[in-house]
Amino acid sequence: MPATHTFPPYTYECPLEFYWQVYNKRFPKHPLFPFILDSEITEHVVEDNGNVKSVRRTKLDVDAPGWFKTLFDIHFSYFIEESYYDKQARKITIKTTNETLSSKAKMIDMTVYEVSPQNPNWCQFTQTGTVELLVSVLGFQKKIEKWVLELYTSRYDESRKLDIKMIELYRDEILQQQEKERKEKEEFTVAFISQQPTVNITETAGTVEPTANTTEPEQQEIQAI
Repeated sequence: MPATHTFPPYTYECPLEFYWQVYNKRFPKHPLFPFILDSEITEHVVEDNGNVKSVRRTKLDVDAPGWFKTLFDIHFSYFIEESYYDKQARKITIKTTNETLSSKAKMIDMTVYEVSPQNPNWCQFTQTGTVELLVSVLGFQKKIEKWVLELYTSRYDESRKLDIKMIELYRDEILQQQEKERKEKEEFTVAFISQQPTVNITETAGTVEPTANTTEPEQQEIQAI
């Protein structure tokens, strides 16, 4: 039997749509996620109803002790991530499986993002991980499965903290962009106004010059005024 662990729901205090943008910003590389070595989208389909299906292939550093890397002759690994974004239901499902050593071990990560029942502007996250060795490894099959699962679960809290940092970072980026656009708009308005021609009207009180067509009596009347 494979080793499986399901985490309790976790809530991000931001809308689902906002979190999805934040999530995708970690690929292909990001300083907060140094263990992501590279990533590429191999399939991207937008359905007629607007829902989106994507497949991503990601290269990860193997965070494991030397004996594990030596035993499996592995120093980095590739994972395949299949995501489905149901925009009408406001729900995102992601299935991640290992490509590296797939003939020897099966690792599946299932995550679901949906609207929090507490607040429609929050995103609720649930995750289940499964590890199963497909071959016997020196009689330590169950031990290795348990160890890999423990390593997986120990990263859970750290991953949530990284997500929160990403959310805060992205919010700051949006605020900075909005401030930049506001300043640019103000500068454009000031420049536009300053380029408009000015009209100077000069009046000489009590003096009206007669035109060439003005008759003499009219000139006397004008001067009397």
